[in-house]
Amino acid sequence: MVDRDCSKKSCKDQESNCPVLGSDGLPVQCVGAWAEYKYFFLEAYLNASCEARRKFVDKGNAVFIDLFAGPGRCMIKKEKREILNGGMRALQRNEAPFNELFFLDISNTNTEALLKRVDNKPNCHVMYGDSNKLVAKLANSLLQKYYRYHLAFIDPFGPDNLKFNTLKELARLGRMDMLIHFPIGAIKRNLPNWKKKTNTILDDFLGTDTWRNKIGGAPANRIFKILIDIFKEQLKTIGYPEKGLKLVSSEKDIYMGLPTVSVKNTKDVDLYVLILASKHQLAQKIWTSIIKMDPSGQKTFF
Repeated sequence: MVDRDCSKKSCKDQESNCPVLGSDGLPVQCVGAWAEYKYFFLEAYLNASCEARRKFVDKGNAVFIDLFAGPGRCMIKKEKREILNGGMRALQRNEAPFNELFFLDISNTNTEALLKRVDNKPNCHVMYGDSNKLVAKLANSLLQKYYRYHLAFIDPFGPDNLKFNTLKELARLGRMDMLIHFPIGAIKRNLPNWKKKTNTILDDFLGTDTWRNKIGGAPANRIFKILIDIFKEQLKTIGYPEKGLKLVSSEKDIYMGLPTVSVKNTKDVDLYVLILASKHQLAQKIWTSIIKMDPSGQKTFF
């Protein structure tokens, strides 16, 4: 039986939703307070890229994709406070709003909630199923119109939810920025076990098994720098040039090689980093500029 108290760790159901319904009577996803951190940087990027996106918006050609859309709203554990998730924040933009938005989720409960929350808006498309299987059909559909700008928000619960081939499918689209959640915490928990096996979740997530040899006897504080460097090289193989992946680096940070934002829990433990992959240098300049400050106004290091 699920505990009705959302302040407890065990409150999530099998779909990671909260047993307490949202203010509109629909399901909400149960998250930690750190979720607001990633949404802060998503919104900051949407704001900062507004003028660059406007020329596509004016022609009806700006597209937002949320690959793991959830039910559209979240409940912050312990605080019992309800917030919008990434896709819904993109939908509610007033400045240079996206002309079309695609919400994908593997949970029928979530997609039914999303359909109600987007209020049958004709520019919102809700797709039920495994994003890794739906993405090829979506990409083929979007390729029918060449002059489009796309931003994909890719926020899986863990590496088991996202396959690199999914990013490869999205990369077929000419103008495709991807804001990607790289799940350090989940990888750290499972890495010792994955090292002993082949054809693992990490192989699918990175799109390669070269990580085994590369991390070898590397010290613990270098392993994730190596894994993220591998991820960067993989992104280059699907059309993301160096100029769209790296403008700055810092020797002080184990994640140097890509401008990243590290999201930590309340115990200051890394949960994941946010990575922007773009095919255009301008997008990376914008991203690099906004991640210099965190939501509290403190300088970050990347």
